[in-house]
Amino acid sequence: MANRNLCIPLASLLALACLPACSTTAFKVGIAVDPPTAAVFVNGTRVGQGTRRVYDVDFGSSERICVQAAAPGFEPVTELLTKQQVQDQLSKYGDFRWTLKQEK
Repeated sequence: MANRNLCIPLASLLALACLPACSTTAFKVGIAVDPPTAAVFVNGTRVGQGTRRVYDVDFGSSERICVQAAAPGFEPVTELLTKQQVQDQLSKYGDFRWTLKQEK
């Protein structure tokens, strides 16, 4: 009888031990772009425009995502980001902030 009562807590502990191994693939990411007319793309899909917005970024099964900001008359900014880079940015510095340079 004692072994049977021990099985339930052990199973619960095993399930909890597996949780840290599971990681999320989606993040809410703040991106601020200057100029405010710049378009923001995630993996080639336009998701918004300029100033500061929060975007849902989902890695799915990918190791990296491509985030790009572009505006007419400005040099585009492109970043290939890993999950770890996104997590580090959000925990240490907050939003991603990009200022596009005018084309010469």
